[in-house]
Amino acid sequence: MKKKEIILFIAILLAVSGTKAQINASNNVVGKNHIVHSKLLGEAREVQIYLPEGYRESEKAYPVVYVLDGQRFFLHVVSVNQSFLQFQLAPEFIIVGIKNSYPDRFQNFGEGKENFKGFLQDELMPYVNKQFRTNGENLLFGWEYGGSFAFHLMKDQPNLFNAYLIASPFPIFDAIDDLDTSSSMETQLYFAVSPDEYDVRHSTEKLNEKLKAHPIEGLAWTYFEFELEEHRSTGYPTLYHGLRDYFKYYQEFETNNLQKFMAAGGMDFARDHAKQRAEKYGFSPELSLWSRFTIIRSAMRADEYEQFETLLNAMDKKSFLKELVANRDYAVSQMAAFYEKHNRFQEAVELYDILLKKYPDSERLLNRKSSADKALNQNK
Repeated sequence: MKKKEIILFIAILLAVSGTKAQINASNNVVGKNHIVHSKLLGEAREVQIYLPEGYRESEKAYPVVYVLDGQRFFLHVVSVNQSFLQFQLAPEFIIVGIKNSYPDRFQNFGEGKENFKGFLQDELMPYVNKQFRTNGENLLFGWEYGGSFAFHLMKDQPNLFNAYLIASPFPIFDAIDDLDTSSSMETQLYFAVSPDEYDVRHSTEKLNEKLKAHPIEGLAWTYFEFELEEHRSTGYPTLYHGLRDYFKYYQEFETNNLQKFMAAGGMDFARDHAKQRAEKYGFSPELSLWSRFTIIRSAMRADEYEQFETLLNAMDKKSFLKELVANRDYAVSQMAAFYEKHNRFQEAVELYDILLKKYPDSERLLNRKSSADKALNQNK
């Protein structure tokens, strides 16, 4: 084959290969674009709406998260939603991303905020509620000027949204003086900042101090400083932690730190979480086996034997061990090792006996029981 023919042959192969790649490709589409014709804004406003994966097959109604500056944050909220679902941290929710172009966003969130409030309340929210199955539970997120807009909206109409998630709000310094702390508002506020945001941080610290000095009845609020973030990045952790904070009772109770657990109220704190979870989401009001094990595990990790025994007895030790053997026998093995570590060899032997009924041929368990038996006899 001549050189020209070889080159032509290779070119044909590359062309065919490229054609196959194009044929196998598909569009990566997240949600759908909707056009809402706004009389108040005098324009057709584009919004992105993401529905839960099982929306079409179900008859459920869903919470709605409204995201200002959707062109920047919409995909992030979708990603957070998927992560939450995988780890059962939150229920499914509808996401509405409101696109704001530059520099129009400064007008919408600043001098033109009254018209934008009207668009949000009187045009967009009714459209979403009419088109989709919503349950009346609404959350609003805003960053920077969008955060300032969200703060003004909460100040004037606190009950319009169940939660306001605000990242690096600016400007709000003077508006904080107009916040009526003598009123009541049944809503939640999560606001955050980077310590390096000089002017913005002065505003959030002022708001934090005012709420601490004059708590508003019905308002549950959290203020957080993201040490490693900067002004341009605070929106992303605010969305994650703000949504986690709002949906905190959806996840079954879990603790990994004994000191924090005891400081929060110990077993009463855990049982209250289970109760709130049952009332809000319909789960069992009893602490799950996993919840109870993480409590015991936190004492083992802290190497606090007395707390370990106290907590174990507080959750009916006998029935707890029975459940644990049936569902999480590795946890029983961990507890037996913990008993050995603290020279409680009788208790360790009893747990090994329980496990050996389930795994009679386990050489590892037989060796561990033999070691505990030997230490017990030496003590005697």
